[in-house]
Amino acid sequence: MAGKMKKAIQYALYILFTNVVYWCIVYYTYMGLAGHSRLLAYLGNLALIVLGLALDIFMYRFYESKAFIAMMRKEKDIEKSYRLIQLQLDSFVSFKTVLYIFYILILVFSQIIDFYPAWVGENISNFIGANSYSILLLIALDQVIGQFSKDRNRTRKISEKLKRDLADAQADESS
Repeated sequence: MAGKMKKAIQYALYILFTNVVYWCIVYYTYMGLAGHSRLLAYLGNLALIVLGLALDIFMYRFYESKAFIAMMRKEKDIEKSYRLIQLQLDSFVSFKTVLYIFYILILVFSQIIDFYPAWVGENISNFIGANSYSILLLIALDQVIGQFSKDRNRTRKISEKLKRDLADAQADESS
């Protein structure tokens, strides 16, 4: 039980830390761009969401890649390297999860500000208000990316099956 509690605390601390970092990035991007145009700030936020989802996908693909395995095999102490990677993976929360939690918190803070607008300053209020619907963007983009990946996998399998079937048909004809 203590092990599970420790793991939950590790996850919570990681999520908290990454959310604070992401908050700073999104906030200062928003503040810098909102002075020029709220549309630019919105598009900047959209770009950060897309970048976050892409980084998450590429990170998983990297850990699953042959290049990563080859890199690990070149290590002097493979067992030590494996333990370090395993430690990272055991305490890891995907960036997509961090994004979801971040935008859920934005949504909650947005509702609180609607109830009690005097609790925060105008800049924070504008920032949260401008990002309150970003979770919808995140969900939509995540679904589109997920569907695209499923479609690509499906077409790859169809293509491989078709190639095998055609090769079998050619082999049957030549016999």
